Amino acid sequence: MTTKYTLTESEVHDLLRRVFAAFTNPETKPEIYAELLTPDYIQYVDGKQLDYAGFLAHGAALQASLSSGSVTFEHVVTDGTSAATVHIADVVKVNGDRVRLKVIAYYQFRGNRISMIDELTHLLEGTEQDRNLGSRMPT
Repeated sequence: MTTKYTLTESEVHDLLRRVFAAFTNPETKPEIYAELLTPDYIQYVDGKQLDYAGFLAHGAALQASLSSGSVTFEHVVTDGTSAATVHIADVVKVNGDRVRLKVIAYYQFRGNRISMIDELTHLLEGTEQDRNLGSRMPT
């Protein structure tokens, strides 16, 4: 019989903060994501599907185009095995332009890592080329 591992509300908040701190830091090394995401991680974002390798490629594309970023959570609800957030991502591109996105996301956890994210992103501030920041891949 397997026991379902449930995160406390504090552990969920901590995990989400660590994921976004890593993701918005241009210095983050890909190895850090092994501590935060399961190997079979899947992300659905704006009609696209990324696996773990796709997520790492997406992260590399963002690191190449962004100089900094931060995430502010407006709403977080969790039952310990999943969570939903509404958050605002503020980023600065390497050319100094600022971009602001509103993100609505649903997360599933396995153990103390994220196994799936399903999200929609909405551009609040930025150019038309910034609409794909939620799923941008290397060119």
